[in-house]
Amino acid sequence: MDRILNNVHPILQTAAQLGRRLQQTEEISRFRQAEKQIQNSARVNGLIAEIKRKQKELVHAKHYQKTEYVRRLEQELKALQEEMENLPIVREYQQSQVEVNDLLQTIQQVLADAVSRKIDVEVGGDVSRSGCGSGGPCGCKGN
Repeated sequence: MDRILNNVHPILQTAAQLGRRLQQTEEISRFRQAEKQIQNSARVNGLIAEIKRKQKELVHAKHYQKTEYVRRLEQELKALQEEMENLPIVREYQQSQVEVNDLLQTIQQVLADAVSRKIDVEVGGDVSRSGCGSGGPCGCKGN
């Protein structure tokens, strides 16, 4: 990959370098470790298989309008999902996902802020200093 990036724009090279550095963070390391524990857990894999099986049964029960059976399956599914969510390795995995997502969101916001401070965007022939000026997702209307 490094050979390919040698002939690429410097920004893309910097982004690739950032990606490599992110792989070395504690958050990514914790996430990968938790992910491996989930993948190797017989209990988690068993619960996932049971949930999938019950979901298929539920689809069939709804199709054939078996109301009582639908209620029972929904309760069983809820109990299985709660059991899985309460497993320590699942909680750890979910927490590591939140931490990685927070890190990536922070990086995205820092980049967006840095770019928007440095670039004036043209809006209808005028250059707006307060944002994109379109009133789109960012909510700015320009001056």
